[in-house]
Amino acid sequence: MKKLVFMLMALILPVSLFAAEVELSTGSEFVINLGTFTGIVTLVSSLVTQILKVIPAIKDNKLAKIGISALVGILVCLIAWGLQLTSLLENYPFYQVLIYGLAAGLSGCGFYDVIKAIGGLFKNKED
Repeated sequence: MKKLVFMLMALILPVSLFAAEVELSTGSEFVINLGTFTGIVTLVSSLVTQILKVIPAIKDNKLAKIGISALVGILVCLIAWGLQLTSLLENYPFYQVLIYGLAAGLSGCGFYDVIKAIGGLFKNKED
């Protein structure tokens, strides 16, 4: 019985895929939803990646990456809040937008890297 069901599904599935209507897109779009925390983190990550491509000298310094990511996160949130681009930040006061931007920036570079870099500051060089 299992073989029969498997054979029927194997025959029906390709036919249903060919019957689907396909729309070809004329251009590529890069859409980021600033209405969510994940969208802001995505924008921050993509901006930091582009900054690191332009300035390769800071690519090896982990603390510089973290600082740039935090700064970009704060700037993105301040600009979105000031221009009222998103309803997510609309009712927040200025200092909460700063904290939200800092959290978005740190999330964009990864909290693990931040904790690892901070832990490396306190670790003895002899170990």
